[in-house]
Amino acid sequence: MEYYFTYFVVFKSNDNGLSGPIVLFKNLESAQKNNNGTMHLLDDDLNGTLGAIEYIMHLPRNEFDVYDLDEELMASSYDTPHQIVIVPDYVLINQKIDNIAPTMFILTEDCSKDIKNNCEKRNPLLGTYYTHELSQELIKKHWEKIWLSKRTNDFEVEAVKDINIHFRLEGEKLKALPALYISRQFGETNDLLLEIFNCSEIEKKCIDIQWKNISHLNTLILMKKKGITCWDDKADKVYHDEIVKQMYKFDISVVITFPGIPKLQKKYGLSASILSENEKRAIRIMGVHRAIARGGILMELPCAKEELYKKYGELEQRCKNGTNNKYIWKTFSDLGKLLGSCFNSFQIEVLKRAKDITIFSDFPIGLAILENDEVPLQCYKSISYRPLTPLTRQLQLELLKKNQVYLGKKCKVAIAECIINNDENKYVYLMSDLVRSTLIDMEKKYEGFSVAYQQTYSVESILEFIKNNQDADILYISAHGYYNIKQNMAGIMVGEEFWMASEDIKVPPIVILSACHSSPRGMGAVNIADMFIRNGAISVLGTFIPVNAHRNLILMTRLFTYIVEAQHKSRQYKTLSDAWCGVVATNAIHELMAESKSFNKWMHDTNSKGKPRIIEFQLERCVGKLRSTHIYSDTIKIIKEMLAEEGMEGKFGNILNTQDFFPESFFYQFIGYPENIFLYNDIFEEAYSNPIL
Repeated sequence: MEYYFTYFVVFKSNDNGLSGPIVLFKNLESAQKNNNGTMHLLDDDLNGTLGAIEYIMHLPRNEFDVYDLDEELMASSYDTPHQIVIVPDYVLINQKIDNIAPTMFILTEDCSKDIKNNCEKRNPLLGTYYTHELSQELIKKHWEKIWLSKRTNDFEVEAVKDINIHFRLEGEKLKALPALYISRQFGETNDLLLEIFNCSEIEKKCIDIQWKNISHLNTLILMKKKGITCWDDKADKVYHDEIVKQMYKFDISVVITFPGIPKLQKKYGLSASILSENEKRAIRIMGVHRAIARGGILMELPCAKEELYKKYGELEQRCKNGTNNKYIWKTFSDLGKLLGSCFNSFQIEVLKRAKDITIFSDFPIGLAILENDEVPLQCYKSISYRPLTPLTRQLQLELLKKNQVYLGKKCKVAIAECIINNDENKYVYLMSDLVRSTLIDMEKKYEGFSVAYQQTYSVESILEFIKNNQDADILYISAHGYYNIKQNMAGIMVGEEFWMASEDIKVPPIVILSACHSSPRGMGAVNIADMFIRNGAISVLGTFIPVNAHRNLILMTRLFTYIVEAQHKSRQYKTLSDAWCGVVATNAIHELMAESKSFNKWMHDTNSKGKPRIIEFQLERCVGKLRSTHIYSDTIKIIKEMLAEEGMEGKFGNILNTQDFFPESFFYQFIGYPENIFLYNDIFEEAYSNPIL
């Protein structure tokens, strides 16, 4: 039984499928020649699809949307988007898609009658339409048709409340759609629509409604767990006490759209200086689509100012050419001030209280230290990044439902060693080999963890290695990064060959690029991390700047430790996104030790109790005492207490009393969907325990 619906939007393509999926420009002239007049590179062919996509987002995502659901089933929805396939007309003729049961076809006006006939032959549940045929009344008919076709099937349930109340939302009012799916379950559709159409601040109102929705849902679930199943005076009191607590928590996923590109990208002539209306519309669609999937809210920001990219671009270049630690921390604060001016005070409050954050932007927002904060946003919030450029490809990727990967039972890591073992690379290769040996030791200790390793010193060999390890969960590439600023391209060296992963290849769901500046953002470079996403990776870890091999060893060891510990029932981190946030948030002690050999030695030496101080710090001293928003000051406070107990007040003051340490972990970024990579999940565990025969 197919519970999920798949909607197709068909458009007239003007390239007949001859263009490749990725465009790399070797010089300024070729870039300018291909300029399509948009900031984030939205293909003109897709302009006619935007209304169709907005229409589909008013329809059920799956069969459960038409049912009156139990609160716990509602809350179990984790990543539930509309599955929308944007397909050029020639694909319907030249390629088979018969393995997918179509729910509906919508055609742009310039599609031929033959294309429409081709779609109709596939018998879509809701039929085939041109965009001009879509209407508010049709939305209602489509909900009714789905209910009538599904109600006699697997579930003995009632129709969702308000199944017959529909209004076609447009423009900024689209931001109410994420709240609409929950409001309909509570029979409050009319109330939502009334509030939306009678307010001046639509975004704030949508956030307020969804905030109340989630708080109400969480309160009902808690009451049910307490055995309160009927409404009386006692239930009323419990409800009112608990709803206050839930409202305070603000347990909501936040989606942010933040367009804008660096000046250099405009200089190349590849991108326009002004964001077009169709791009604004496409970016809003992406944000609304993701907010619906996460049961969250959307916040839209204006285009990033050139000053923001200039400041960050200078930081990347200074790190590449050599800088000092105090400059780095000051720049983070400066970025926070510049970024803070893009938000209003209400948005800042929402951002800081968010359960998790998804960002559609080419700018790494998580690096900024916001007002009244001590550390960058990414230290205390789990963030998933989706770059916006090229917008055509990113829109297509966002509208497809992503697979979820479970590492709680099995995790195979395929290690591609691209660094040649010679005198020049002696130290870097040693650090890389220590990562390999660490993972090999984990393989021996943990039954569900396995490693495949190969030295890949040519592009041909790494492509063959990837092909031979299609069953891997993680592709770990150890390489030197190569950032060509003149061509604005960032890739890696495979042996002595430059590689951008621009081939049409199938890659594992997770890619970790253990390489310098593999994913710089300050200049708008085309980079290998983005290429892996376009080649099917669910999530990719890249770096903004040159990174230290030993510090990288520590970060990678810690990340993989969290993965294998989850296989042994650790519940510390639920997803890869959570785990990486944890790595960054708790890396302060390692960064402090990396700045001073004497301090590092002292931490690894034993104290009067015979314990290594680093072990005492990690297992005893810091437990429950490190606030993610004040991780550095709290870490330093504990270290000073340890020194005072040993009569060593003032020792190591050069690093403990100033911000004279390098926050290496800040310059790594997971793009894609790391929140869909699970280290532990009750539903997956149950599925493994009770396999379907």
